[in-house]
Amino acid sequence: MFKRILQLLYPEVCFACSKTLLESEKLLCTQCRLELPRPGLFLSKPNWLRLKFDGWMDYQDVHCFFLFSEGGRVQHLMHQIKYKGAQDLGQFLGIWCGSELNKYNWPSAYELILPIPMHQQRTHQRGYNQALCIAEGISLSTHIPILMTGVERIKNSQTLIHQNRQERFSGLEDVFQVSDPSLFQGKHVLIVDDTLTTGATMLAFGQKIKAAGARQVSFLALAALQ
Repeated sequence: MFKRILQLLYPEVCFACSKTLLESEKLLCTQCRLELPRPGLFLSKPNWLRLKFDGWMDYQDVHCFFLFSEGGRVQHLMHQIKYKGAQDLGQFLGIWCGSELNKYNWPSAYELILPIPMHQQRTHQRGYNQALCIAEGISLSTHIPILMTGVERIKNSQTLIHQNRQERFSGLEDVFQVSDPSLFQGKHVLIVDDTLTTGATMLAFGQKIKAAGARQVSFLALAALQ
């Protein structure tokens, strides 16, 4: 009864469309769950997503769960996760993404999940790393362990908006540092981030992990720009 009264006074709304949620719904309304643009995690090869990575490094797979467009509902979700403190939403979507991975028995291919780290200063300002929230959800569904140590972001790079891929990649070459390569040496590592636009951040990070001894590297973004 008390919960229903609170819902009347302070109704919970869908993070994607802002409509009031039904009592049985959580974070997203049913309509948005059905309509959010998803390409399917396992695109045939070659595909538009691989074009962002091919020729830049040796990697295994690249996946995305959602497609986002300027001003769309998925971009709104990513904004809530990244800037508005919606850690529970990040984990919720990670759990959903992980459950889709399970449908294809894909978790057996990966031995570690490695969320892209944030610089200590930015983590302190924001209070959390959105990539870690998503990775935690994926791990809860798939039971693939998360690695949160052994690599760090040592430079707090400026915004990459309005830069092309080459400019972004050049600015990210010395941003990440591996402190303990033994943690992922010989492993197939799944690198996780919230969004993928040009792929420059994932590439810069993936190259460091592969050079430090990872057997193979794959990438998963919760949302990608086509």
